[in-house]
Amino acid sequence: MSNRMNDSMGESRTTLLRVGVLVMIAALVATAVWLGARSRTDDSGSTDKTSGDSSSQTGQQGQNVSVDQVAPETAPADGVVIPTGAEVVDGHPTRFPATDLGAVALQVEVAKAQLGFDYDQAAAVAGLYSAAEDKAVFEQRARDAVALRRQQAGVPKEGDVPPPASYAVTPIAYTLEELDTGYYAVNLLSYVTLTTANGKVSDGLYAGTQLMRWTEVDGVGDWRLVQGSDEDIDHLVSTGQPQAVAPGTPEYKQAGWIPINGAPQ
Repeated sequence: MSNRMNDSMGESRTTLLRVGVLVMIAALVATAVWLGARSRTDDSGSTDKTSGDSSSQTGQQGQNVSVDQVAPETAPADGVVIPTGAEVVDGHPTRFPATDLGAVALQVEVAKAQLGFDYDQAAAVAGLYSAAEDKAVFEQRARDAVALRRQQAGVPKEGDVPPPASYAVTPIAYTLEELDTGYYAVNLLSYVTLTTANGKVSDGLYAGTQLMRWTEVDGVGDWRLVQGSDEDIDHLVSTGQPQAVAPGTPEYKQAGWIPINGAPQ
């Protein structure tokens, strides 16, 4: 896929495409690059800032909770093994470990769950993985993302989706920044494939940033998506987040992307 970078949309690297070019949910800062388009029979700035009204929110028991820092500072030869959740709810892993890689694991699962064109499925996933105080916001953003995804695929706004229309996300690399105790910005690089109703297949690279907080309720903890404040988001924008660049390129290494073990590179 990296050999198809010359077929990208031609935007300069300093220009961020609006969130939704390749639709995920609630990405605070994102870049997207179309790699090209092909027919199914042949086998393709602006910065979107999401405001929040809660800045360095603490866990629901009133204090930030420390987590173990186990993520490597440099990429191992075979990439980093992302931990799994200890429990499964409605087919989705939960109860990720209280480590910085646990925050990455949540971001990976949120991305992987972005498939298809079902409003209720997308909202359910958003609600499952978001903090209680932010649940309604993330659910609405998930529904909005599906609406845009349907538009991009050329399928009806409501109702059944005719084949071969489809949408799939494969996370391939990450970076990580600790913003506060138990509070991280996770940047995820993914391959995205969108197939339209007429069989046109568009391949892309997507880099998105989410805020994750470790939250404990009655001694039971897990990672949750949080909105973050204007201050948090302004910090991410001003410092610059990794761009959507292809593995194996000098830009990929310069951006500091850490490959995920087992993901295509």
